[in-house]
Amino acid sequence: MYEKGFAYLLQAEHEKVIYGVLKHLNVSRQSLDYEDLVVEGQIAFAQAYCAYCQTHDSVTEEAVMPYLYQKIKWRLLDLLRKQTRTKQRECGVPENASELWSMVPLSFENILTAELVLKLWNTCTPNEQRFLALRLETELSLTEIAKILAVSRKTVYKYRWSILHKLTILK
Repeated sequence: MYEKGFAYLLQAEHEKVIYGVLKHLNVSRQSLDYEDLVVEGQIAFAQAYCAYCQTHDSVTEEAVMPYLYQKIKWRLLDLLRKQTRTKQRECGVPENASELWSMVPLSFENILTAELVLKLWNTCTPNEQRFLALRLETELSLTEIAKILAVSRKTVYKYRWSILHKLTILK
């Protein structure tokens, strides 16, 4: 069915477009999913090429390669987002503020802390909320949290700084 697309993939080093997409998405060769993503990229390449051939009379490399790049990028980005959501569910990141209450031990001494955490939670963006939940629930390092959230360490430090800034405003 996609033989024509796979044949085009093997011509003239067209596979480099897949590696370019992975580089653009910051997926390193050391990533555990790297080879799986390469295969997914190859499948996306073949499917997109066949779809392009069906809708266009003439196929030139200058016209088809940007189209293929975009289709591969969207497919791999969708897969990476699904993996991130799965990892977040496995780590027990709460979906809403009511679930956050169960994460903070509620004794008499902690009632004020729990209220402050809830106020802070409501001022945070969804990404900051995921970071905050992981910091409260686990003993993970910032690097490990960055891997779970599929963001850079720099981004995690920005989340932390932003949350601390919001906390000082709430106090």
